[in-house]
Amino acid sequence: MVKIEILDHKKHKFMFINNRLWMWDTPEERDAEKELADKSFGDVLVAGYGFGILTKFLLKNPKVKSVTTVEKYKEVIKKMKEFGKIYGKVIIGDFYDMPKDKKFDCVIGDIYPDIDRVFLKDYIKFKKKAEKLVKKNGIILAWGKDFFEYLIKNKGV
Repeated sequence: MVKIEILDHKKHKFMFINNRLWMWDTPEERDAEKELADKSFGDVLVAGYGFGILTKFLLKNPKVKSVTTVEKYKEVIKKMKEFGKIYGKVIIGDFYDMPKDKKFDCVIGDIYPDIDRVFLKDYIKFKKKAEKLVKKNGIILAWGKDFFEYLIKNKGV
């Protein structure tokens, strides 16, 4: 069983999954999530629900037609229901197990705990799967994408 804990500190929430800090609700995080939402359009697939910040921003974007989120842990959704409404369509399952038959205009990844070099392999794994789920003229977005793409380009990964 997955242990989900949410701590409040000065009106900001911090989510721990199995005692590891995984998600936070700070102004900087909200700005980053809004930036991703503003670039999105059409049918959007999001990997990872977290606090639902990105999903809320996506649903306010008039260019976005639908939002489907894949959340690996049902416990995250159960815990978030304690804080209010769940936004968009949510599929409980592993993003990497998503069937390739449905394609999306935009695939967004937010499934690694930090924008740090140690998570580069996680980003690459996400990107490879997202490439199989995005439509021909669609886009792949991710939390920390510019940083990870810089590492790939300049480190020869």
